[in-house]
Amino acid sequence: MVTNTRKITVDEFWDMAADPGHRYELVDGERIDMDGKPRHGRVTTRIGSLLQNHAIDAGLPQDVGVNTGFAMSETTLRFPDVHVTSWERLAQYDETAPGWPAFAPDVAIEVVSASNTPAALDRKTTEYFEGGSQAVWIADPDPRTVKIRRPGQPERIFGPGDVLSGEPEIPGFTCAVADIFAVLDRPGAPTPEDA
Repeated sequence: MVTNTRKITVDEFWDMAADPGHRYELVDGERIDMDGKPRHGRVTTRIGSLLQNHAIDAGLPQDVGVNTGFAMSETTLRFPDVHVTSWERLAQYDETAPGWPAFAPDVAIEVVSASNTPAALDRKTTEYFEGGSQAVWIADPDPRTVKIRRPGQPERIFGPGDVLSGEPEIPGFTCAVADIFAVLDRPGAPTPEDA
């Protein structure tokens, strides 16, 4: 849903007051309200935890974060649900300065929610690749698949019975796809309509 009519820049967005109860991305100068329902958050947290634990245990020089902003252009700001970015690339960004990194993460991970259309996910993928991403993961709770896209390569789809591999971008990372989505199986968990 578009929430304003005047086009704004990423710098102007940085200076705007918080809007309690809302999370936004900036797309072509327009604030877009992002989903933030619990089901989406559980899958996002699970992926982030698996990747962060692996990076720590394997001693990888990579930062893993959730909902971190990356400026794709002067008027587009994306917040991948999970990102993996090398320490070397993050060193290009001054943490003490206002604003967000002006590049895309090495791996951008999007968890599909009700507001994500295929066209919107394709556009995000293109923007991430143009900003330097080596891979984009699309984790879809229904039908519990993870698609991995890489520039110039066919998309790979990992289903519920598959083992996901993060190679070569995340050395040594593997995990059963079923383990990612197991957080949705607790008793009383919301149905897909609640996502």
